[in-house]
Amino acid sequence: MSYHLINELVSDILDIDDIILSVNSGSGICEVRIERGLPVRVKDKWMTIGNEDKSWHIHLNLDNVKTAKFVTEIRESGMSGYSVRFFDSNGNIAMRANFVKMYDDSGNLSSAKFDRYNKLFTKFGKKEIISFSR
Repeated sequence: MSYHLINELVSDILDIDDIILSVNSGSGICEVRIERGLPVRVKDKWMTIGNEDKSWHIHLNLDNVKTAKFVTEIRESGMSGYSVRFFDSNGNIAMRANFVKMYDDSGNLSSAKFDRYNKLFTKFGKKEIISFSR
C-alpha cells in the first residue's frame, strides 16, 4: 500500500513552526510541542515521527488513519483555532496537529501564521476532508 499522501501532509505540517501534536492512544492523549523539521519515516504500515533515540517519538499505524480534516473553529475566547485532524475508520481522532500562537498579544490574528495554514490547505486541493483510502 502507498502512504505517500499522508506522509507528505504530515511532513509538511512538521515543517511549520508552532505546532502541537495530540495523539490519541485510546486510553489517553499525549501532547507534544514539536520541533520544526522532525524526521518522518514510513516502514510497512507504521509512520515514525521524531527520533527513536531521543526522549520521545510517535508511532502511527497508517492502516488505521482513513481521513484528514482541515478544521477552523471559533473558541470560547472568540478567536479561531486551526488544526488538521487525522481520523480512524470509526471517526475517532487518531492524531491532531494544532496550529498554536496564531494571535499576537493584542489578540490580532497573525497574517503570516494564517498564511502558512492556508498554504497547506491550498496545496492539498482546498479540500476540507482528504481521504487516504487505498
